[in-house]
Amino acid sequence: MRSLNPVPLAPVASWPRGAVKLNDTLITGWVSWEAESNSFYSADTFRVTFVADILPSDRDTLWFSQQEDMFVELFGGYVNDPEKYALTDLESLLYGRVDDIDFDIVAGTIELVGRDLTSAFIDAKTTEKWPNLTASAIATQLAARHGLTPVVTPTTSKVGKYYEIDHVNMSDQRSEWDILTYLAHLEGFVVYVSGRELHFEPKTDPSASPYLIQWTPPDESRGCPTANVIEMKFTRSLTVSRGIQVVVRTWNAKQKKGFTVSYPSKAKTTQAGKAKPFGGAQIYSYTIPGLTQEQALQRAQTIYAELVAHEMKLSVPRMPADSILNIKAMIEVAGTGTAWDQRYFPDSVVRRLSMSEGFVMSLNAKNHAPDSTVTL
Repeated sequence: MRSLNPVPLAPVASWPRGAVKLNDTLITGWVSWEAESNSFYSADTFRVTFVADILPSDRDTLWFSQQEDMFVELFGGYVNDPEKYALTDLESLLYGRVDDIDFDIVAGTIELVGRDLTSAFIDAKTTEKWPNLTASAIATQLAARHGLTPVVTPTTSKVGKYYEIDHVNMSDQRSEWDILTYLAHLEGFVVYVSGRELHFEPKTDPSASPYLIQWTPPDESRGCPTANVIEMKFTRSLTVSRGIQVVVRTWNAKQKKGFTVSYPSKAKTTQAGKAKPFGGAQIYSYTIPGLTQEQALQRAQTIYAELVAHEMKLSVPRMPADSILNIKAMIEVAGTGTAWDQRYFPDSVVRRLSMSEGFVMSLNAKNHAPDSTVTL
């Protein structure tokens, strides 16, 4: 199987190293950092801990207490020579703005907490409509407004069409990020910020090469299991497993008709020779104005896919960190001999670098069980 990461992991020594930039200048005195990459539509977050007594003299606790705006960039990776390496040997893992400065005067530590540049769009409110622009043109314009490089896949439909279909009220103030995520959802795209780039592009192909987590059970020659993770847990939601049905009710003013659409048209039922322990399908009901019957069905299908994505969950509290795994990558688990051997979409990836833990990461992911997929 082709995978993004090398499997199995080679038993060799490694030298993790990191660096922190504050306002685009390297700074010493930090003892740990954490970078959390969240699922699409959310901001990535970070925290960095400094020891006050070893801060540079020109950026001491007084200097921190007087700052009004700060930007942090986190670097991490593995080097060939731990005594001689350059910043170019490491990878930039997150760039963002500081939201809070926490000074623990008793412990003698300063902690910076913040978000990546998604925060620029989340914090910016607007009443602009752009009815004659495409979604990609709006994304490009907003990226330029905040000094980000647009990495945008062109789209063709003008957004005024979407507003009319969904009866969107654009007279109220809303965040620019709400608008971008709304447009990405309608285009079947994802929108996210990476470093100093705004990405507005199609979703990852589920059949793309995955990041492989390989579990090998113990056998006669080896008394313990092996894996490229340290801890791993699984969950299956039985509420979703026994079947769900999405009901969308809508009223279309142009057609002067109301519609009720159910998807799937028949919820999962007991198969011959099998019995469910209890209960029937769980119904999720939504009222969305301004849709045609076909649009209501499409919306029900989209909601259904999002709901069943909670069925199978993967949690890896601890594994060796790398820069290969990201929020866009599919994750594949193999070797457990269970229904959890399948592909997952990551919800979050957290990397941590410290003297106590080394360079580690954790992840949470989810996907639907194959037998819950409705064939169209």
